[in-house]
Amino acid sequence: MKSQRLLTLIAGCLFVFAAGPAAAAKYKVVSVTDGGSISGRVTLNGPAPAPEILKVDEDVEACGGDRPSDELLVSGGGGIQNVVVRIENIDSGKDWDMPATEFTYDQKKCSFTPRVIVIRPNMAGAVLNSDGVGHNFHTISKGVFNINKKIQPGSSLAVSDKKIRKSGLVNTKCDIHSWMGGAWWVAENPYTVLSDADGNFTMSNVPPGKYKIAIWHEKLGESTQEVEVGAGADTKLDIVLKP
Repeated sequence: MKSQRLLTLIAGCLFVFAAGPAAAAKYKVVSVTDGGSISGRVTLNGPAPAPEILKVDEDVEACGGDRPSDELLVSGGGGIQNVVVRIENIDSGKDWDMPATEFTYDQKKCSFTPRVIVIRPNMAGAVLNSDGVGHNFHTISKGVFNINKKIQPGSSLAVSDKKIRKSGLVNTKCDIHSWMGGAWWVAENPYTVLSDADGNFTMSNVPPGKYKIAIWHEKLGESTQEVEVGAGADTKLDIVLKP
């Protein structure tokens, strides 16, 4: 009798374990006929702090001299660049509309260019080295995309479309040039955008409804806001982050 109860308990646990991940709904592309939009601007609350001056102490001739950090880029009007703004609780909507079928991520003058990119899962790409010195491209993530490889001068590292299968944050660095840093945000859904040089962003063709907006910046951290999108309407969302 005890053994029967034990088998029943084990079977139930296996069912919960198996059903858990499988039960998580994946994003579905559907026709959006009455979509609205979300647009706004990300700004800094107060004056921008002076950027840290990064010490260039390796390959100075190829890399150039000391430089201000580009981790926090704030325009003259207070807009913050490279903020990832995304809808968190959406399971269906428009098709992916990221402009390129493949992404490129370059290393120029011993800096990542652009510093932050947004890509989608199962997207192929290439990490370039436009410098005259080698780089050791090193990514750190929670199972999204982890690699640690040398890229020779003037060459590139191909990223297969089968390598990035889940969404999340990928931090990038070079182990040879310690001041180099950047990030990839692998989007969970197409409603994931990056703020421009003046902090502006837009999400188009959003199904009407209430949503949680998740905000991420590599220096200023994470936060959320609530928003409601009406059919055919442009919903304004102003985001203010603290330094």
